[in-house]
Formats: sequence, C-alpha cells, structure tokens
Amino acid sequence: MFLKITERQPMTDSPLRRYRFAGYRLDTVTREITAPDGTTVALKARTFDVLRYLIEHRDRVVGKDELLAAVWPGRIVEENNLGQAVSALRRVLGTGAGDHQYIVTVSGHGYRFVATLEEAERALPGIDEEHTPRSLDTEPGPDPVAARHHIAWSLLVAMALAVVVLTTARLREPAPTPLPAAAPGPASPAQSPIVAVLPFKAIGEPGAKQDAVLGLGMAETLISRLSQATSLRVLSLGSVHRFVGVDVDPMQAGKRLGAAYVVDGSTQVYGHLIRVNARLVSLPEGRTVWAGTFDETPDRVFTLQDAIAQRVSEAMSLRYASGKGHRSPCDGGDAHAYRAYLGGRHLLYRPDRFSLPKAIVSFREAIDRDPLCARAWAGLAWAYRAQAMAADHAPLDVFPKAKAAVANALAIDPQSAEAYASKGMIEFWYDWDWTSAEASLRHAIVLDRNLSEAHFALAHLLNNLQRHGEAEHYARNASSLDPLSPVINSVVASFFINSGKFAQANRKLDNVLELDPDFWVALYMRGVIALEQRDIPGAIANFSRAERACGGCSQAQAMLVLVRVRAGERATAQRLLAGMEARARHDYFPATRLALAHLALGDDAQALDLLERAYTQRDFYLSFLGVDPRWRPLQDEPRFRALVRRLNLQATTGS
Repeated sequence: MFLKITERQPMTDSPLRRYRFAGYRLDTVTREITAPDGTTVALKARTFDVLRYLIEHRDRVVGKDELLAAVWPGRIVEENNLGQAVSALRRVLGTGAGDHQYIVTVSGHGYRFVATLEEAERALPGIDEEHTPRSLDTEPGPDPVAARHHIAWSLLVAMALAVVVLTTARLREPAPTPLPAAAPGPASPAQSPIVAVLPFKAIGEPGAKQDAVLGLGMAETLISRLSQATSLRVLSLGSVHRFVGVDVDPMQAGKRLGAAYVVDGSTQVYGHLIRVNARLVSLPEGRTVWAGTFDETPDRVFTLQDAIAQRVSEAMSLRYASGKGHRSPCDGGDAHAYRAYLGGRHLLYRPDRFSLPKAIVSFREAIDRDPLCARAWAGLAWAYRAQAMAADHAPLDVFPKAKAAVANALAIDPQSAEAYASKGMIEFWYDWDWTSAEASLRHAIVLDRNLSEAHFALAHLLNNLQRHGEAEHYARNASSLDPLSPVINSVVASFFINSGKFAQANRKLDNVLELDPDFWVALYMRGVIALEQRDIPGAIANFSRAERACGGCSQAQAMLVLVRVRAGERATAQRLLAGMEARARHDYFPATRLALAHLALGDDAQALDLLERAYTQRDFYLSFLGVDPRWRPLQDEPRFRALVRRLNLQATTGS
C-alpha cells in the first residue's frame, strides 16, 4: 500500500539531546547511537529517525501513519519501508522474549518503545549543560609536556578530522557585527558573496612536523556545513587545498580567490584540551567581523558539530539550517575513515594515471571502515570514471564500476549532490543519454549549488551539444566556485578555444601554469591554441611537454601525430602511430585516438573503421563527436553520418 504523507510537518528537534537505555546511548545532535561496548551502531538516516521518534513518544503507542508522516514527510512511501526500519532496529539492538525487549508491536495500532531510560540529558539552546567548560583563567590545565604523553599524535589526527562546529565548547568571542541580510529567495552562485574557508593551521613547537591533512580536514568540514546549510556561495575545497601547510596571508589568499569574506583559523593542543581559534574577515578592508576561541576535550571534539558555521552565518545575518545532510562516521565521527576519504578527495584535484589508483585505495579504505559513507562511494565513482580520460582505461571496465559506486551512494543518501554529479557524467560519457545526463547534473546543482564539479560537468555537456551560451554560463559558475582548479580552468579554456576566443583561453591557461607549470591538460590546450594559430613549432613543443607530463596519454600522442603531419614530418608521424598501434595490440587504447591519427595521415577508411570499433568499446571520446572540428573531413561520409545518428547527435552536426 502506498501512502502520500502531507498532513504533518517534518520531525523537529527534541528538547532532549541524549537518551540512554540498556547501555545504549543515542545522541540526537550527532545522530549517533553507541552500543554498550562503545562501538557505533550503523543505522540508516530514516531508521535512526524511527528509533528517535519512538523514544520521544515512549509514553504511548505510535500509529504507523503517524510514524510515516514524521519520518518521511511529504513523501509517497510504502508501509513496508517502516516495517523494514523496525526490523533493522530489532536486528541491531537484539531481540528479547516474545517480541522485542525495546520495541513492541501493538497489533492493529502501531509500535511502542518499552525499554526503561537510564538517563535523558537536556541541552539548553547553544549550551550543553553536561559540558559547560571551565574557566581557563581560574583553572589551568595540566602540564603540557605531561599531557602530550596521553594525548599523542592520534588526537591531532582527530582534530584534523573534526567537524568544526562548536555549540558545546568554551567561547571567548566579541559580539558579531551583522552584515547586510541576504536577498530573499534562491540566488544563483554569481549573485551571492563568495566565502573562502582556508585550511586551519596547526600551532605547535617550532620545527615540529605538521600533518597536511589537519588543516584541510578542518576546512572541508566547515565548507560542507556552510554549503549545505546556508545560502552562502562557498568556494570548494579544491580552491583552497593548495594553501595547506603554506604560510599565506589570509587577505592575500582571499583576494586571489576572488572572495568577499575569508574564514581562517588554527588548532592547538592545550593541556588536556584542544583549542580552536577561528575568525571571519571581510575583504578588501580586512575587518574582523567575528572571532572566537573554543576549547574541548579530545574525546568530545566530534560533538562540536555546527557552531562555527552557525556563528559565521549569524555574523552575516543568514539563517543556518543545522543538521542538514547525511551524517556518517566518515563525515568526521571516525578519524581514520574521514582521513581516508579526505585523502582520496585530495588526490582527485590533479587526476592522472598516478594519482587515481591511490585515490581509489583511499576511498576503499574509508568504505571498509564505514560502508555507509555515501561521499566515499561518490568519490570512488569519480575516480573510476576519470581513469577513462586521464589513464586510458577501458570504459567497459571502469564505467560499470563507477555506476555501481553511484548506486551505492544514492541508496545510502538519495540527496547526495556528489553522487548525482557522477551519475550525470556517466550518462554523458558512457550511456550517451544526453537528456538524462542534463537532468542528473541539474539536480546535483539543486541539491548543492556550490558544487563546482556539477556546474563544470553541465557546462561540458552543454558545450558538446553546441549550446555554447548556456555552457559558458555554467563554466563561469564553476570557475568562480573553484577559481584555482587546474582542471576546470583548463577545460573552460577549451570552450573559449571552440568559440575562437584565444585571448580569454590563454588568460585561463596562464593562471593554471603559473601555479602548476607541468599540468598536462593546460599544456595540451596551449598546443591546441598554437595549432589553431598555425604556430607549428609552438604546438609541437606544448604537445610534447603534455605527453611527457601525462605519462604518454593517448590524447597527447594523437595530437603529436597530427601536428607532425602539419609540419611535413610524415615519417615521424607514422612512427608515432606505429607505437600507438603496438600499445593497442597489448592493452586498451582509445580507438578514437587511433582514428584521429589515421585521419591526419589521410587514411579515411581506416579512421571510419576505428570509429565503429570505438562505438562497440563505448569509447567516451565519441561524446565529443559533434563538437570536435577534427572530424569535419568525415562529415559527408555516410558511415560517419550513420554513427552520428546512432549517438543522437545529428542536430549538433547539422546532418
């Protein structure tokens, strides 16, 4: 039976923060349940909400319709969903005599929570009564040298992976200076002020080794919270990750990123506590809008969920929707799982045949520790998919793996913007389903308008469909959300190249190569511009550098064949092609790249044969068939036109 739930509002936060029963501990703020042995019980979000609702209404039998309305508000769901959630609770909590020792079924009515609560802890707004901090002025901590013996390195790791939100911590802050309120209603990324969250600095003894993941983890959690729970335009982690371990002036970094506001901070072991300093600075004047100092014990650091994000939001006169989004151990509850996830994300910012396998290992490690880590599943899908482009892996091998990872991510968290972005790219590059790809990518942007990779992917798709005006709009969004991304800026440069805007393309590539002189995609695009401008020596130099930087990738090798032909060096071009074909005999090599090389040498028939082979291999480069000018010599060939129609690209080529 299907029920449409419309009559009740979503479940609101309870005035009680924690409940204890039979040794179990349920925390409504961190959304965690801990078993008597101290381990975390893995529950899906809806299952947790069922248990929480039954506990909160333990004084009576809760009807099934009421539970469905409270846990799945406004959704069309089957009653079976509720039964599965209760069954899952009974499995993880254990069964008792007759029915269940914690949740009983009242036939014809519903369910009731019957266990005796050992303790229920109340939290006043903004203050956890159990954890009101001591005054540091009147009660100093133990000797720092002795404290280091029992705090140890693992606690610094934990600090790196903490979600820096500080409702339960010690605050020492001036009253925030409100900024002008945000305009009502939804805004596009280009209409909101940009906020950059810089990696937090770890303060320690001079010369002490610093953990690079420490500050990155602090920034990532705050970026995630601000992006999901406010209307702010928050730069992605990719924009700021290059500042990890770098002594950079926050104002200069903010200006470089085009930000109107910067959040920066530091972490420090302070006796038996961990101290966090954070501040919000407005640019260009450098005025401190808000600042705060917070102290917390290491074992409680992961309960500091949302306070920095909330304080920043309040300082900017914005509403902060606390608790929005899926939470799991790899969101910060498990230091090792979160560290592995973050390491994988870090490796994706410069994807190549060397970094992608390491990223996959990192995401797998996070998933092994937390199978419900939707973000790690989405990252795994991204890494598998990227191997087709950056490492010449067979699409028939990597894309099914990427699809399976996306399916897992969405099963865990149906609102995962990262998963929808990967889903859209798979539909774009592998399924060649342009309509579904566009729908998935637009939905990803609805879920998280600050997700630069979704704007970037949609720009990519629209450009391939020759909807260039729309593509440039989303390309600008992606570039403004991640202004220092080498991948985004390099591919955005390609859009300008396709439109003949070489000066704009060169400016984008200048920015990339200034920060990363050996980034192969930027060097490749430099070669394309030189070729378009008939600078053959410049094209050879750039494509050669790109080929070395990418480890002999097929894209650069195919272009070297073409440019050698243009230079009149036909024998050299044939030798290069022979090397490519030797690789193809022993390993996967994109048939489209071989086809381009044969086309450059004037062998149209072999190029067409290879394009047909590419179709059977699901060669993702066929996605570009309608927009790549190098295929123009074949556009009047019946076999080429038939392939274009099979790809449903006839409208983009004029055929």
